[in-house]
Amino acid sequence: MDVSEPPPPEEPEFIHSRLQGDIETIRAYGDAHSDDWTDVLFENEPTVRMIVLFAGAHLEEHDRALRALVEHPEYLDVRQTQCSRAQLESMLNEARQFRSEPRTILMSGIVQGKVHLELGADQEPLAATLLEQFGDAVELKVGAFPFPMPADSAVGPPFSRPDALPISLEGVDVTLSDSTTVLSGGVANSQLEFSNHGGAEVTLDTNGVVTARILDPSTLEVVGGFVGAQTMPLIRFPIAPGEAIRVPLLVGAASFKRSLGYTVPPGEWMMDAIVKVHDRGDRRIPPLPVVIVARSL
Repeated sequence: MDVSEPPPPEEPEFIHSRLQGDIETIRAYGDAHSDDWTDVLFENEPTVRMIVLFAGAHLEEHDRALRALVEHPEYLDVRQTQCSRAQLESMLNEARQFRSEPRTILMSGIVQGKVHLELGADQEPLAATLLEQFGDAVELKVGAFPFPMPADSAVGPPFSRPDALPISLEGVDVTLSDSTTVLSGGVANSQLEFSNHGGAEVTLDTNGVVTARILDPSTLEVVGGFVGAQTMPLIRFPIAPGEAIRVPLLVGAASFKRSLGYTVPPGEWMMDAIVKVHDRGDRRIPPLPVVIVARSL
């Protein structure tokens, strides 16, 4: 008897493609029931599901109606949520009124039935205000961490120690053009000077800046840096043999270590950066001094 292997499970993206017609049907149904409608999204674990979110007291009615409308009801999962889309959009517009400075609110939107707000690392007081105002309807992030700060010590961006990272930039000296100071939790601009002492041209592939990482001066562990979106054009800085050039440096003082809180506290720290060298890969510049100062009240 020939026993054939069972067919391999389908990749989620193939199932998503097959369900696109149902997604459009669900969205049209949601538009027609805007008092309760919140959102539809995919969930892939443990299996693919179309998660449909409704607020209000008519969840069972919406579930029955949608199962009669969609082509693949076996993938349908209708769930209760706290707020309708219209309510969330009203909250989002209200929250955006707090954007008083460029880095007050870094990102905002509606995600999985909640208002999602990512704030600058120094915006802990604003986060407390928003949480008090909107409660469970808002999901907050301050700098690199959720707000309130979770108790789980594993939460937060994983960063390796510098000695586990790519080799140094051989043949090129890197110095600061001037002393660099940044507000705790803030962002500052400076410049690095790259001097090529080798026999061949070295080209840096950047997005227009080199982005620094804050280091503990005693251990050289990465403890902070820049948090936020950056534009990603390819801007090259060629350095001919014997030449020295200046390259913009972006320094952020958001904490990457839960024990420090949301911001790297004031003090004398070190910083380094990973730079991409054209045709050679990533290289690490040597640690350089940086001073972090307290934000005035």
